[in-house]
Amino acid sequence: MKRMFAGALVVAALGTLGCGGAKATGPGAEAAGTGTARQSLEDSRASLRAAEQAMSDAAEKSGSAQAFADFVADDAVLLVDGEYAQKGKEAIRAWLSAHPLEAEGKVRWTPVRWDVSADGTLGYSLGNASVESGGTSVRPSGRYITAWKRQPDGQWRVVVAVRNAAKTPMTPPAGFTPSSTLPLPEPRALVPAQVLEEAKAADRAFSAQSTAEGMGKAFTAWAAEDAVLPQGSAGIFGHDAVAKAYAPFTLDKIDLRWEPVLGDAAGSGDLAYTVGRAIATGKNEQGQPEVDHVKYLTVWRRQADGQWRYVADGGNSSPGPQGP
Repeated sequence: MKRMFAGALVVAALGTLGCGGAKATGPGAEAAGTGTARQSLEDSRASLRAAEQAMSDAAEKSGSAQAFADFVADDAVLLVDGEYAQKGKEAIRAWLSAHPLEAEGKVRWTPVRWDVSADGTLGYSLGNASVESGGTSVRPSGRYITAWKRQPDGQWRVVVAVRNAAKTPMTPPAGFTPSSTLPLPEPRALVPAQVLEEAKAADRAFSAQSTAEGMGKAFTAWAAEDAVLPQGSAGIFGHDAVAKAYAPFTLDKIDLRWEPVLGDAAGSGDLAYTVGRAIATGKNEQGQPEVDHVKYLTVWRRQADGQWRYVADGGNSSPGPQGP
């Protein structure tokens, strides 16, 4: 959800995690398109999952600040609640040094979904973070969405992450699969910048529908059949669940509009992400106008019919209209 406002849905998306750091070995370190045979889709998914596990293990051992410094891209972006985005490896390290995720114990995270582009160069994950304290007590601490990019050296690295606190974990329903099983679109070979422009155009159209018809209708119309949102008591899984959860957010209750600012895409033309800023205008409990500023990460997948739809979306508050 691009808006985090009092009394609405509980936005829960902890952490940014995942990884494919410079020191990673095994599946997460295999090269793609560097003279060796390109990995299969399942192999690429497995390597992304392995990379995320490696970063979680590193955070348990050496702390979140060092783990992020070792495993994120140099130009990575971290979206944290109440502040403008932390941009760049060193800014993220500094923020996590001052606000360590493991302040109350050892932090770890576990994805409920992870997937990659057809060419194995871009991926995303989202899931739960928890904290272990005293060696026995493990409690949920948040939820997250993370975008990943495979680097020229073959390593998966985090390029964008959004994190928010949460007291309950996302709990997938029966039959949910960790990666998409929907039909794939026809393969393409494009310049990533061209693919990103397609995704940004979809994001702007998404916002235009929200402005014209209401947030609820827009989030329903643009959701993929297997979209996952880290909101609510247990997460929102699938198009029908999105429609039910967002139906109350009509235009007379909230005006939500946004614009993409950053992003990237896979040259295979099937996966992209956008990062941007949003403005939500509604009313407080006293009926007075209330404006909130938000930053967001949306992950887009091109469907078999050629339409771009979001498969994951989350955000948190910003101190003002600038940013992300």
